[in-house]
Amino acid sequence: MIRVSRCKEVLKSFIKSRLWWLYAKPVNDVALLDISMAIAKRIGVKPFKVIKVVEAGFYNAMVFSFSCKGITITSLLKEASRDVLEGVMLHEYAHCKLKHGLKLLCLASLLLFLSILIAIYIIYNSTTVAEVIVALMIFAIMYMAIQLILRYVARRFEYEADLFAVSYTSNSCAYISMLRTFLYYKSTKNRFLEILDSHPSPLNRIEYILKSFPELSKCIESAVVGPGGLEPPTYGSPLNAPAFSHPKRSKDP
Repeated sequence: MIRVSRCKEVLKSFIKSRLWWLYAKPVNDVALLDISMAIAKRIGVKPFKVIKVVEAGFYNAMVFSFSCKGITITSLLKEASRDVLEGVMLHEYAHCKLKHGLKLLCLASLLLFLSILIAIYIIYNSTTVAEVIVALMIFAIMYMAIQLILRYVARRFEYEADLFAVSYTSNSCAYISMLRTFLYYKSTKNRFLEILDSHPSPLNRIEYILKSFPELSKCIESAVVGPGGLEPPTYGSPLNAPAFSHPKRSKDP
């Protein structure tokens, strides 16, 4: 019984960590709504109608970019500074404004449709069971290739959303400080494993931002190299940073 109970706890914890947004509840937080409305006005989009919070021991946020009617954040993030919350919401608003969800859906539908057509063509022209099996294997390989392509595009969209957020936030250092903090909540993967992830590592995201906004290196010039790449910020709260705003994007791609 103890083992069964333990297995249930582990399974429940795993599901909650992967599908954490399903446990979110709407909140009527004036401060969060104020930040959301201010950002929406700044970038010219409709504000989120619903803000949900889930009790979780990690930092994360997401928005269903098809409707973009609401945002979901974790309780740890809710307690962060206003500058950090502004950066997080800008990142999620970027996914909506730049229609990343719709683009991914269209790309996935197109690639899947083409792979199905190819598989059907091969099966239709097959005369033996072996040829049908080969056709199904080809479809399986194409499906895995599609997943890798979609994850690559998703990572590019994350970089794009980061640059958007840094461009419009009132405190760019707070955004970089937040990513530095993530280094200690999300392990840095090797190059091979990262191609399976829809999000780049926090360290790669920081490097990409600094490549486009080299002047923001001032935000981390006092950092010490550690096991995750950088030591946690030392600005009092781990999610606070000195103001350094309105960077000018580098001309280099």
